[in-house]
Formats: sequence, structure tokens, C-alpha cells
Amino acid sequence: MRKFVALVFTAGALALPVAPPAGAESLGTILFGRPLEPGLLVIVMRPSYHGDEDRIPSIYRYPSPETVARAQNEIASNPVLREALERRNIQPQNVVAVQTAASGGKIIYAR
Repeated sequence: MRKFVALVFTAGALALPVAPPAGAESLGTILFGRPLEPGLLVIVMRPSYHGDEDRIPSIYRYPSPETVARAQNEIASNPVLREALERRNIQPQNVVAVQTAASGGKIIYAR
């Protein structure tokens, strides 16, 4: 009998709609917090760690002088990018590439 009552309560609890309360954040925001700047991702490439080499394109791991020059010009001309780097304590001269994502956001590769 106890098992039957427990089963009925469990079924009733599972049948209740699970809607977030008004004004609630998404699960990703709750777990990981808000990004500092929406639409901006900073990837810091560490020379001592080789586990992320397959995820970072080689043109950004080993950038050409032209790629670095374009990144430096973009950092110099965009105050939002400079402020984002300052908040993360990244010196602008350590930026090796800036990529525009498909969503229009920016991906900054730094050393």
C-alpha cells in the first residue's frame, strides 16, 4: 500500500507543469552567468597547453604578420574591444587576430 501511495504522489508531481517563474533566467544564464559583453568571445591561447590545438584554427595559432596587423588596427579603432580587453587584463599588443562570427559578434584570439 505504501508503494502505491508513493507511486501516486510521484506521478502527480511529474504531471505538474514545470514552468519557470516570471522573470526567471535561462538555465545557461543560471549555471554560467551573463557574459561580460554579449557578442564578444575572447580566446586566450596558452603556449604550454596543447589540448586546445585542434579547436583553434592554425591561421590563428600561427598568424601571419598581416593578420596581426589587421587585428591591431581593429583593436585600435574599436573602443568596445579595447575596453573588453582591459576588463580581462589583456594587453592590446597580445591580440593576434580578430574574427567576425556568423552572428556578427567578434572572436578575439590573444596570447
